This record gives sequence, structure tokens and C-alpha cells, in this order.
Amino acid sequence: MKRVGLTLALVAMAACTPLPESYPVPEQRQQKDGPEPEPLGRWIRFSDGRAADYVISGFLRGAPDDTWRWASTNPTVRVRVSEAAGLRLRLNFAFPEESHKPLLPITVKYFVNDHLLDTVVYRKAGVLEYRKPVPADWLKTDVDNLIRWEIDPPYVAKADGVKLSMIVAEVGLERNQ
Repeated sequence: MKRVGLTLALVAMAACTPLPESYPVPEQRQQKDGPEPEPLGRWIRFSDGRAADYVISGFLRGAPDDTWRWASTNPTVRVRVSEAAGLRLRLNFAFPEESHKPLLPITVKYFVNDHLLDTVVYRKAGVLEYRKPVPADWLKTDVDNLIRWEIDPPYVAKADGVKLSMIVAEVGLERNQ
């Protein structure tokens, strides 16, 4: 019984001690590992080290020094524009002869912010380019604009079943001149 009384007395005395002084939360600062990254632009070159920042989905990883990337069936990228008027979508790509010639014709549907811009049926393989003006009211300034395309049929790699649609070197919105 004496032990319980002693314990209670010690607890009561500890409770009477003053609380430590209160200190404000330290000022929060952003950690900087280097310069702020440049904002996204309206053009992507897969030879650029920042190309991955623009990719949303549908591209296979490439080697750091590659100037192009394999796309799957629904590649999607994001770009930003400061002005919406007078721009066109441009895509520099290739359907490799060896893999894609047996698939011809290949249909590609081009979308900008979920608006169907165009449907093109390609009847030849090789290095190709697509260009088409984009209506200004489809684009949003200073926020992400999504460019997507659907390819049918894709090439299905025999070794691993990966679907490959095309090789892409550049994509984006350029001035319509």
C-alpha cells in the first residue's frame, strides 16, 4: 500500500511541473536541387532529355541517346501553348518496312483534347509526316493539351507480344504557315 501511495505522489508531483516553452513551427522552405525546370512547351523531340516529361502513355522506354521512340496503340503526349490561334499538329514518324508493310493499310486517328482531328489511311510504309491545322477553340492556353492518336492494326512482336504502332521522332503544335 505504501508503494502505491508513493507512486501516486510521484505522478502528482510530475504533473505539477511547468510545460516546456512553446516554439513556433520553423519556416518551411522548398528544397532546391538545382534550377527550376523549364515549363512544358508545344513541341517534343524524342532526342531531348526532357521528352519523358511530355509523355502521358503509350510509349516504350528508349535509350537516353535515342532520337525516336516506339509507340504502342494509343500514344498520348501533353503540350502547352501560350496562344491557341494559328497552330497545326505535326508528327514525324515511321512505319518500318520490314514489320509494317504486311499490315498495310494502317489507319491512324488523330485527337487533340479528345476532339477527332483527322482519320488517315496510310498505304505505304517508311518515313512519314502528318500536318493539319488545329481549331483554336480546341486548345487551352497555359495548361496541358493532350495529343493522342490511335493506330490500327498495330504490329505485334512475335517474341513477347508487345504491340508496336509506329516509331515517333517528333510531335507537337507548330505555327501554321
